[in-house]
Amino acid sequence: MPTPADRGPGQPWRPDTPAPAPVAPDTPSADIRIGYARCSTLTQELQTQLDALAAKRIPRDKIFSEKISTRVRVRPQFEAALAAAREIKAHAPHCR
Repeated sequence: MPTPADRGPGQPWRPDTPAPAPVAPDTPSADIRIGYARCSTLTQELQTQLDALAAKRIPRDKIFSEKISTRVRVRPQFEAALAAAREIKAHAPHCR
């Protein structure tokens, strides 16, 4: 489903917002996948999540992981994943 250009995280939905223009059929596109895995405690392991992401054919350099408590508000690897997603979207807006 196309997302309107002015619709972003934290933005309210407005019924009058037009849908974005369709992408030309000859424009190359591909799914771009980014993964994020997190465990809350040091005793938990990330490997199961990492294996599941790898099984979905997400490249290892596009998987961000960290062991950090739920109580911690700043999650560096999560922020890095969001930054990577924004950078990819800026350079390839036609890709999903």
